[in-house]
Amino acid sequence: MDFRNQVATQLGAQRVWTESSSEFEVRTSRYELPSGALWYIQNCAPLTLECGDAPLIRVQIQRAGSGSTTIDSHALNISGTQSCISPAQAILEYGAGFRHVAWHVRTDVLVRKLVALTGFPVTRPLVFEPVFARETPESGAFLTILNSILANIDYVQSTAPLLFIAELEHALMISLLQTSRHSLTGLLESSVPSAGPWQVRQVEEYIATHWNAPFDIEQIAALTGMSARSIYRAFKRTRGYSPKAFARQRRLQQARLLLEEDPRDQNVTSVAFACGFTDASHFSREFSKAFGESPSAILARNRRATP
Repeated sequence: MDFRNQVATQLGAQRVWTESSSEFEVRTSRYELPSGALWYIQNCAPLTLECGDAPLIRVQIQRAGSGSTTIDSHALNISGTQSCISPAQAILEYGAGFRHVAWHVRTDVLVRKLVALTGFPVTRPLVFEPVFARETPESGAFLTILNSILANIDYVQSTAPLLFIAELEHALMISLLQTSRHSLTGLLESSVPSAGPWQVRQVEEYIATHWNAPFDIEQIAALTGMSARSIYRAFKRTRGYSPKAFARQRRLQQARLLLEEDPRDQNVTSVAFACGFTDASHFSREFSKAFGESPSAILARNRRATP
């Protein structure tokens, strides 16, 4: 297999070509996520990829240099100020020295999230507007979640899949649906019915039992028969906090049990990751705020007390 075929296979393209007459290098890394994949791609010479149709959405974020994506004969620049959301079938042009991250996520998963959010059936294809400006607060929220995944992905690759990566990918999908314009945006702008107090209690009981499972709005919608937006509004109205905040408190309680019951087999970082927190320092702050002492203090005390 020649070099171009190797690149095409690695990047999932039907065809790859370059105008460079000399040798060139392409570096790629692929990270599997529960519902998609992250790519890091760096090329030293101009490179063009022709990608075929597939049931996925591609989000491209520039890190250095510039490139473009052509969708139905319309070319869109990818730069430090503008990202691109495209269907799988597109022509991707990478300029010399272009470095970028590409997130691929299955379209059917995004549609299920949208149905769970709104409570409405989806009868039309999900098609995103391709321009994704990077200088808006909404884009900033999306990039913060993405960077959290990237910051922890190497740890995930060397261990079993972790709870917080699944939840971060879920948050990334919800952020994309809520902050980017698409053919089904109108569903998110429609009014939703109110959920009752019994449904709030139902969700709390479910979260308490499944504290170590990824928090997913699809499960909440299936459990209550209401849209996730209805449940979130009912929580805010009757509890003053969100389902996510309730899940965080339950996980903090479980973290305290781990620190107290298995002090010899645990450390603060392992407990933080096991309970769905993305870093130990953030976990320590949340833990200290909830219980009035740090997790390291509880761990040290119980180690002294354990033979």
